[in-house]
Amino acid sequence: MAQHTDLAQRPGQATYRIRRARQEDHDAIAEINRRAWAGGITTHELLERRHGPIDGRPWIEHIVDAVATHLAEPDVTTFVAELEGRVVGYAAAQIGREEPSPDIGIVSFNAVHPDHQGQGIGTALIKQVTGYLEAQGARVLAVWTLEADEPVRRIYERMGFEELTRFVYYSRDCQGPVKE
Repeated sequence: MAQHTDLAQRPGQATYRIRRARQEDHDAIAEINRRAWAGGITTHELLERRHGPIDGRPWIEHIVDAVATHLAEPDVTTFVAELEGRVVGYAAAQIGREEPSPDIGIVSFNAVHPDHQGQGIGTALIKQVTGYLEAQGARVLAVWTLEADEPVRRIYERMGFEELTRFVYYSRDCQGPVKE
């Protein structure tokens, strides 16, 4: 598979380049996460809304740390979209090497900087990731998101992903009385 893909969006728009992420992209990815993940689309934000800051840190810093840790895993491959040398989006791919199965390719963390959303960059990144996973031998592709993240859900559905199931995420404050 090619190391990078150039894609022109619409006539008159700049050309975005998709390539594999490098170590020096870490800060740009962290900044994208700080800007793109708000709006009730993460459990971290929802937990903070209900229970206050966890470990005395804002929810977004937990997200930034979780993404950085995930992207550093040896079985994760990350692609970035750049415009004029600036990283404006990313998407990660992971092949299940253990359970549930090495046949399952996971589309994991992904985001586009809010200033560049709605221009096809997210779709192009997901296409890059799914193509990569297929080339690695994935038989099934999986992805998950919260119900509130409608823009990314539309991308996944346009790309042939079908809803499999929903799960319910509960929380409880351990400092107060338990309701019985």
